Amino acid sequence: MEAFCIVVELKAKDRILPVLYGDCVAHVEEISLVEEDYLWDNVRVYVDRVPSMRQFLVVHSPSFFMGGRSVDAYMKAESPRAVAGFAHILENERDAAVHLQVSLEAESYVERCMGWLDRAYTVSYYRADACTFRPSCKHKERAVLLTPENVREYMPLASDHFIRRLGTAQVYGYLNEGGRLVATSGVGFLTKGSFSISYTETEPEFRNRGIAKCLTSLASEPLIGRGLVGVYAADVENMASTGVAAGLGFLPYRRMRCFWKLGK
Repeated sequence: MEAFCIVVELKAKDRILPVLYGDCVAHVEEISLVEEDYLWDNVRVYVDRVPSMRQFLVVHSPSFFMGGRSVDAYMKAESPRAVAGFAHILENERDAAVHLQVSLEAESYVERCMGWLDRAYTVSYYRADACTFRPSCKHKERAVLLTPENVREYMPLASDHFIRRLGTAQVYGYLNEGGRLVATSGVGFLTKGSFSISYTETEPEFRNRGIAKCLTSLASEPLIGRGLVGVYAADVENMASTGVAAGLGFLPYRRMRCFWKLGK
């Protein structure tokens, strides 16, 4: 393995924001985590060179992967030496569940330096704005806006992390005829210039009816109306999810590679 470069922790985390703002679609989650005060202390940023910050690693713990019991990381790196340096940082997190997202160009470097991340998949990013977005109103009559005040009524086991998200961004649920919550979708991360769709889940017997499309539309339309860019990310093999994105006018933007492992 090639020797790794020395990376340093960026103590003034707001210094990374101008770099992240350069691509508000690919970095929407990282921007949101740095912008939000209540998560500030849980985010760490590492860079290979403080002046340029062209290569960096953003780590947050606990993350929302695996129900908040894990470490989530995003890495932008262009050289094997930088990847090796960032790998040295993540080595200290091996006992936890770890999820790492990288560009496709860095995939081979990660496989070489972090073989302990033994599972992988490819995620496709989609973007929508006022020019491309196509709202959907079907099923709107059974949709309910989830709030920190009412979420326990519909989701008794909702995590504290999820409830916190409801205080900053809209998430909708769909109720069946008996009033039971059977689908959710909404905004996971919200920044000054963009937002991401998350929490999209529908029980099997209610799929393929356009429910997720409606809930995603309800959460997205007000923000797109304010001039924000909508971001939708999905596993490339999840045709149902990518279909929701396409149906609402989210256009393909970029593919990323995700590596992960379960904790001990």
